[in-house]
Amino acid sequence: MIRIGVAASGKDETSAVADRFARAPFFIIADEEGNVLEAFENDAGAEQHGAASKALMTLSQKQVSVLLAPRMGPNALGFIKQANMDAFCAEGMTVREALDRYKNSSLDKINK
Repeated sequence: MIRIGVAASGKDETSAVADRFARAPFFIIADEEGNVLEAFENDAGAEQHGAASKALMTLSQKQVSVLLAPRMGPNALGFIKQANMDAFCAEGMTVREALDRYKNSSLDKINK
């Protein structure tokens, strides 16, 4: 089963996709059909250094293989490649819109 992690500004699917991945206030995890499975606060956002690796480690432990976020920094992209994850650009939309667009294959891949 594919598990999708979305960087979110709030705890539910009506929240906006956060404007930054590693420092997003929350992450929402959904299945490949777009059903929300869980939402949790991103404690990596408080880190002075290494926020991306800490956030990605948490998502990896939760078996997330697809990430939806507006953009990724070089550290995050390196980790994503090592973890065999895929990332897609979901800028300027709600979590629900991002999940629906992922399901319809209409998001651009970030880590090509």
